[in-house]
Amino acid sequence: MAPKGRLAALLVAAFCLCSTLAAAADVIAVSGEAHLQELVKAHPFLAVELYAPWCGHCKKLEPEWAKAAAQLKDHDPPITLAKVDATEKANEPLKALFKVSGFPTIKIIKGDTAKAAPYEGPRDEAGIVAYLKRQVQPAYSQLASAEEIAAAKAESEVLVLAYLDSNTSAEFKTFAEVADQLRNDIDFRFVTDRSLVDPGCAADCTSPLLTMHKREEPGEVATYDGKLTPELLSGWAAVKSLPLVLKFGSPSGMKHLQKAFSAPSPRLIAVVQEESGELLEQLQQASRANAELAVILAVAKDSQRLLDFYKVPARPGVTLLLEDPKAAAKYLKADAKPSDVPEFLREFQEGALERWLKSEEPPADNSGPVRVLVAKTFEEEVFGGGKDVFVELYAPWCGHCKKLEPIWDSVGKALAGDDGIVVAKMDATQNDIPTPKITAKGYPTLVFVTAKGDVVPFGGKREKADLLSFIASTRVTKPSGDAEEEDDTEDDDEDETGSKDEL
Repeated sequence: MAPKGRLAALLVAAFCLCSTLAAAADVIAVSGEAHLQELVKAHPFLAVELYAPWCGHCKKLEPEWAKAAAQLKDHDPPITLAKVDATEKANEPLKALFKVSGFPTIKIIKGDTAKAAPYEGPRDEAGIVAYLKRQVQPAYSQLASAEEIAAAKAESEVLVLAYLDSNTSAEFKTFAEVADQLRNDIDFRFVTDRSLVDPGCAADCTSPLLTMHKREEPGEVATYDGKLTPELLSGWAAVKSLPLVLKFGSPSGMKHLQKAFSAPSPRLIAVVQEESGELLEQLQQASRANAELAVILAVAKDSQRLLDFYKVPARPGVTLLLEDPKAAAKYLKADAKPSDVPEFLREFQEGALERWLKSEEPPADNSGPVRVLVAKTFEEEVFGGGKDVFVELYAPWCGHCKKLEPIWDSVGKALAGDDGIVVAKMDATQNDIPTPKITAKGYPTLVFVTAKGDVVPFGGKREKADLLSFIASTRVTKPSGDAEEEDDTEDDDEDETGSKDEL
């Protein structure tokens, strides 16, 4: 290359380096919780990336985050980008505060770290900029004419339209809070002239009125008639924004299905060999009549993952499965007809259905040092046996569970002659946990249930000596028989849990 060409190349390289460094300088590096709180006070809209230096995804995001910060530094209203090295000791409280379980984790903070929202946008410069610009704008707007309302309905995939007599009332604050919470999926608009949304209402109609309109279902208008609290309104909006009936296995409906299966509200799943118009009509009516119910249609040939997850065999006719996450309960009606849907839901609402459990069969030989539990036997053996029971809830694929297995067997052998203690385990991917007192958010989950029925989670080191020490200090029964002398094996593993199996 000629000297002039090399000089030009060096100048370009130097310019690019300077530009990158300048962009990086626009991202504020956070050090400690006190520093973050200072930033939150000084910057009304703060987007914070929590990263680990060794994380490949974080390395890929870093230049995009820096370039986005450079673009947004003069934005009105202000948008500030920051980053937190979550591996630094000073930032450990922030990792705990935001419940970081993977990298990068990005949070949006608008004046209160306790109400930080997850960033759910793209990870390239243009996408970050567009997403954050939308987030900094109000999540709602006021409409003043019938023409503006018609345009909003035409433009919005899902629209919540509210009449609120004042933009300073408690009802308006609830509306605004929910709008901000659900802004990525639902458009929120309001009017202060009731005649625009309810022409037939008399002059004394002053109570709030909220309706939902979906572009793909123009004839389906849902009206909110519950108490106006953030929790109830957001739950209603999240469920009613879904199509009347979700079809499992549809690529276009994956986002909706994820919402339905993560929501705390009940969901009705109808499993069939072939879709029929009669069943679809019954399910649509059920969806219209039950404000918080998500309704899902699963054709067996397209829904094997769902059938495997719930351990529901594909049968002729209709299988109805109703899951209530709040009660940690499921209800099943096999060999049903489409016309059984209303009665099945009525019995659920009246508490007349018998609970159904996903369960393996108990082992024919259960004489090992660790008692094998299944959903069918769990309540009786854990809460009804009059003994202290130390239970491991595991997943066969979990590496931490595999590492624990010989240690757990050793603990069982050590206490085999003690009539007051049962050391047990259950495959929580194949069996439901039949009590809301115990949940498995990760694997392995270890819980100690005393003979009095108290549930004590175990969060210590998973070594034999530590487990035996915990048993000795937690049990309420008196030791009996011969116990093996415990050793002092040191723990060299961090106390982590595997991810919970998900549909």
